[in-house]
Amino acid sequence: MPDPKAVNSALYNTVRKDVARYVRNKLRSMELDVTALELHNSSSTKTLRVYVTVSRTTNLKALYLAETIVCKELEKEFGLHPHAFYWRYFPERKAAEEEPSSPAH
Repeated sequence: MPDPKAVNSALYNTVRKDVARYVRNKLRSMELDVTALELHNSSSTKTLRVYVTVSRTTNLKALYLAETIVCKELEKEFGLHPHAFYWRYFPERKAAEEEPSSPAH
């Protein structure tokens, strides 16, 4: 039986959008405010990594549970098991503050 962690690049390219949409929708249904999600398939290490940016703080236990549930469902639905999840907190308020403000006239 093939190792579900070793992702075939052809399979990855075929299902990438579906997997990303599935993960994003699942996390949102868990009430996580997902602002960005990226999947990375490494051909050199044969791993799949998930990078998630959330705009609202969430406790670590909730993130761990979300990661565990999503990994199980990805394996069930697509035969994929991410090697790692990387969580990033980037509040929308901070993003708005970093945009250059227009000069007042």
